Amino acid sequence: MRCQFKLTILAVIILIVAMLAGVFFGTADVTWADRWAALTGAPDAPRTLSLILWQWRMPRVLVVAIVGASLALAGVMMQTVLHNPLADPYLMGLSSGASAAAVGAILWLPSWVASTLGVPLIAFLGAVGAFVLTLGLSYRRGTMMSPLVVILAGVAVSLMFQSMTAFFLYVGDPHATRTALGWLMGTAAGATWSELWLPLAALCGVTVFALSRAQNLDALLLGDERATALGVPVRGLRVVVFCAVALLAGLSVAIVGIVGFVGLIVPHMARLLVGGRHLALIPFSLILGALVLVVVDLMCRVMLAPEEMPLGVLLAIFAAPPFILILRRVRHAF
Repeated sequence: MRCQFKLTILAVIILIVAMLAGVFFGTADVTWADRWAALTGAPDAPRTLSLILWQWRMPRVLVVAIVGASLALAGVMMQTVLHNPLADPYLMGLSSGASAAAVGAILWLPSWVASTLGVPLIAFLGAVGAFVLTLGLSYRRGTMMSPLVVILAGVAVSLMFQSMTAFFLYVGDPHATRTALGWLMGTAAGATWSELWLPLAALCGVTVFALSRAQNLDALLLGDERATALGVPVRGLRVVVFCAVALLAGLSVAIVGIVGFVGLIVPHMARLLVGGRHLALIPFSLILGALVLVVVDLMCRVMLAPEEMPLGVLLAIFAAPPFILILRRVRHAF
């Protein structure tokens, strides 16, 4: 327990350092004194640098931290309730539904409609639609929702919406298609303070719920039958967890686009470091998910400066080796 606490404190310190680096570093060539003056709001701070730090970099760093923590928490809960180490928050078709809705809005809707509603809201509605469709295909009156049926329904819904996205891109205007592709590959560019509060509120609410049900989640690791024998309302808990995951993943996709692997890789990394008990696993996964995405976003900004790499592309490059190791560890489970 003491070792887990020390690891958590260390992860928090590293996260704070990474967030400060995300705020300080960029394409602007300025002195460290000016950067610190702008960050602390000193009267003699360069006004342009203050604008860059407080209106561009700070909200962007906070957004990617919230998204990383949200996807990591969603991944922990999905892997637990589905008894599947390869489950992630997008398993129920959320990313595919959001991408189809967003691409359709960018390519086909009148500009005034997209600007009025906003692509993030349309993407979130697409994710919710895919989630409802997956649950509808999985639900059967009088029986417990099977994890295998949920997975298969999610795969089917994902394939359907992926086909729609491919069709939209194929027949769409080439100029608008480039914008849609940029959204699909994930980016936190242009993040604003107003985009923080809803995903932050959702993350806080779901975190409180997950911690309050930590013992029930631990019991689910023993299997549905044993968890039911211990008094865990398996069916109700599973539905609530699915709704919470849909909320976190849907908001995350709506803000930064498709960012894969965080909800799959981070929970495994956290389990290796602090174990599988959810009272320790959940907080550590939140911190680790935020740290991973903050660091990757910073690298996206500085590696090819002044150009910027898509967030999803660089994340996939770094996540491939850990994913292969996870596959090697779980291959005997199937």
